[in-house]
Amino acid sequence: MRPDGFRVYANAFQSGLMPDPPLMVDEWSEKHMVIPAEAGAAEPGPYRIARTPFARDVLRALSPEHPAKKVVVMGASQLLKTQVGLNWVSAIICNAPANVIVLLPTDKLAKRISSRFDKIAQVVAPLRATVAAKRSRDNRNTLDTKEFNGGTIWFLTGRSAGNLSEASARYIYVDEIDRLLREIQGEGDPIGLVEKRASTYGKKAKFYYTSSPTEEDASRIMELFLSGDQRRYFVPCPHCGEKQTLEWENLQYDPAKGDAWYACSANGCMIRHGEKTKMLEGGEWRASEKGDGETTSYTISALYAPIGWTSWMDLSREFIDAEIELKKGDPEKMQVFYNTRLARVWSPASVHIKPEDLMETAEAFPLGIIPEGGIILTAGVDVQGNRIEVDIYAWGPGPCGLEPWTVNTQVIYGNPTLDEPWAELDTILKTPIRHVSGSFQLITVACVDSGDGNYTQEVYEFCRMRRRRWINGQTQHVMAIKGSSKPGRPIIAGQPSAQDVNFRGKYIPAGVKLWSVGDATQKWVSNRIETIMARDEKMRRQAIHFSKDLPIEFYQQLLGEAKQIVRHRGRKVTRWIARSGQPIERRDILRYALFGAVFLGLDRFTDERWERERGKLAQADLFVTGSSETARAKPTPQEPKQPSGYYVPS
Repeated sequence: MRPDGFRVYANAFQSGLMPDPPLMVDEWSEKHMVIPAEAGAAEPGPYRIARTPFARDVLRALSPEHPAKKVVVMGASQLLKTQVGLNWVSAIICNAPANVIVLLPTDKLAKRISSRFDKIAQVVAPLRATVAAKRSRDNRNTLDTKEFNGGTIWFLTGRSAGNLSEASARYIYVDEIDRLLREIQGEGDPIGLVEKRASTYGKKAKFYYTSSPTEEDASRIMELFLSGDQRRYFVPCPHCGEKQTLEWENLQYDPAKGDAWYACSANGCMIRHGEKTKMLEGGEWRASEKGDGETTSYTISALYAPIGWTSWMDLSREFIDAEIELKKGDPEKMQVFYNTRLARVWSPASVHIKPEDLMETAEAFPLGIIPEGGIILTAGVDVQGNRIEVDIYAWGPGPCGLEPWTVNTQVIYGNPTLDEPWAELDTILKTPIRHVSGSFQLITVACVDSGDGNYTQEVYEFCRMRRRRWINGQTQHVMAIKGSSKPGRPIIAGQPSAQDVNFRGKYIPAGVKLWSVGDATQKWVSNRIETIMARDEKMRRQAIHFSKDLPIEFYQQLLGEAKQIVRHRGRKVTRWIARSGQPIERRDILRYALFGAVFLGLDRFTDERWERERGKLAQADLFVTGSSETARAKPTPQEPKQPSGYYVPS
C-alpha cells in the first residue's frame, strides 16, 4: 500500500499548529530520566530529585511554561549544573522539540558532554524513540550534530564565530561560561553571537547559563547572577527550625579528630553532617532581588552536597591544604576552593586596588622629561579604530631588576588607514626627549601592536622601513608585535616570524618581522602594581614610578584586567581577561614597552653596563652645549613639545 502524500503532509501541518503539550521538566525527569552506568556516574539508575531537592526549582524554571527567559546557575562543581542541563535538553526534545545549541568553552568539553548525551539517549526510552540512531555513514548523529524529530541539537565551542552563526535555535545551553573567551577575534562576544541565534523565537526562546565563578569583576556568571533575582537555598536547622543559608564561615572543624559540624546561624545549634538530608528536604529557594524581570538566577555551594558526596570534613581538609599554600605565597589552591567549592568569586589583592589609591603613589616629576633614574627609553604603541596611542617609559636599574618611569603618554586621533596619524607617530618617535640632566635621549625601541587584523598591514608598512634606523647618532628599532595566544609564555615568546613574501611565495629575510609577546608581561605588571601598594619604600624601588601629571583614566586602564586560573592540556595556567566594560590600552602599552626593554637585554645589564649607559647621557649633552664645530657636526635636537594632555574618548 502506497502512503498518501497529502495525508502525511496534512498530519504534519496539523501537528505543527498544535501548541506544545504541558511540560514541567522536573516531572519529566523523575518519570523518564536515567543516568547510565556507562557514563561512569557514582549513582547510576533512575534520576531521583530527592537526592538533590534543590534541583527541582531550577528544572521548573527551565520548563517552557515558566515565564523566565534566562536561567542562571552559579554553583559548585559537580553539584547541580550539567545534569540539570541534560535533563532539560532531553525533556524539550521529547515534548517541545526545536533546535538546540549547547555551547562549551573547549572541544574536549564539547566532546565529553556530547558523548554523555549519547549514552543517555540509549537508555531513556522517549529520547531513544526520537533521536536519530548513531550509525556509520549517517551524518544525522555525529559528535557535534544530532537530529531528532522536530529539530537538531548542536554541540559547539566558543572558539570560532563560524560555529555560532550556522542556524537559529529556540533553546540555548551555555556551560562553564566563565571559561569562554570574552571576544572572538574580529567577531565580538560569543554570548552575544549565540543569543542572536534565538532572536527569531522571541519570548518562546529559553537560555540556560551555568558555571563556577572566577575572578571578581571578571566573572561572566556573576554578572548574569546579579542581573537576576539572586535565589539562595534556605534550609531549616534540625534543632530550632530556623531557616538559613549554609555559609562557609559557620562550618566548624577539628582536624585532629577528623570531625566537622555546622553552627546554626540563629542559635548556634550544633548540626551534624548526618542531619543534612532532612535539612535539604525542607529547603526552599528565596529570591533576594527583583532582577531584570526575565532572569531567574541561583547560587549554591558544595556545603549542600548530599550525604555520600563531598562531606563537610572533606571541604575542611581542602581548605586547610589551600590555606597552607596561601601562606607560602601561592593563592592558586585557595582560588580553586573559592570558585569550585564555595561558588564565590576570588578576590586577590590586585582586585582590591582602586585606581584612586594607585594614583596616590604618583611622584613629583612632570611628564615630558626623563626623570633622574631613567636612562634608556622604550615605547609601546596601540592601534585603535579612531586613534593611535603611544606611551614612553624610561628604564633604569633597581635593587630587584628593571625600574620603569612614565615619561609621556599621547593620543593621536585619526583613521589608522590614512597616512596622517602614522606620520605624527613617526615624528614622536624621532623626537629626542630631554633628560633632567639637560641631555637628550632618543627612544631606542618602539613596539607597535599589530592588533586583531584590522590594521595589521598598516602596522607592517610602518615598521618595515624603520626596523633599524639611525637618528642623531643613536639607533632606533621599530618592531611589529602581537600577544601570544599560548598561556605560560615568557616575555619574548619565541623567534620572530617573517611576514613579507616575494612573488615566488618565499619569505623575504629583510622584510618586516612579527614578534610575539608572552603573558609573562601580564604577571610582571600585576606584581609591580601590588608591590607599589605594599607601601614599603624598599619594595617600591623595584616597582613602577608614575608621574603626578597622569590622570585617573591612566590608572583605571592599568587595573583593567584580572587573572583567571584554568586548565590547559592537563595543567593549571593563568589567563588574563578584561574586567567588564573596562578599557585596557594603558596596561597593554606598558607590556609592549617592557617587551622592548627585555629585547634590548636591559634586564641582564650589570651595574658596570648601567654606569656606561649613564655616562652616554653626559656625552650626549656635549652635542647640545659644546663648541660650534661639534654642534655643526651633530645637529642640535629640537626641544620636544610639551604634552597637550591626556584624553580617553568615550
